[in-house]
Amino acid sequence: MKRFVIGFAVGMAIGAAAVAIGTSRFGGVEALAARVRGALAAGRQAMEACEQDMWADVRRRRAFGAAHTGPNPPDPLGAPYER
Repeated sequence: MKRFVIGFAVGMAIGAAAVAIGTSRFGGVEALAARVRGALAAGRQAMEACEQDMWADVRRRRAFGAAHTGPNPPDPLGAPYER
């Protein structure tokens, strides 16, 4: 247990030093916060684009299923699992 605590303390000190060096190198805490906000905004934008693609796929599959209105319409998902 003692080795774990010592290792944890050393890791925390190294991490704090890396953050201190990184923030001073990139213009301070405000600049780092701005970079993080920019990364989060880009992630949200990518998530919204992916969601729109998935909804377009759902609409396409529904339209395909509605076009085949026979006695037994095909499974729009292609029946990936056995029942």
